[in-house]
Amino acid sequence: MAVSELERAFGTLSDALNLTESEITEEIKIIEQQIEELKARIVELTGKQETLAHDRSSISEMVDRYCATEDGANNA
Repeated sequence: MAVSELERAFGTLSDALNLTESEITEEIKIIEQQIEELKARIVELTGKQETLAHDRSSISEMVDRYCATEDGANNA
């Protein structure tokens, strides 16, 4: 193989590796963005879950308070 053919082959290989590296870097950026979006979604859903837990507790307290008699709220 002549030197120029070798240089050309290495140049082609180098170009392919650079392209692959660029593609991988772009994929990493996209994945990092998705991770940030998922973290934000987790925070949002955690807040909603806490609200639901509070509402469930409040409803249980109301049920206990108003329906604790044998006839429920109709015992007035």
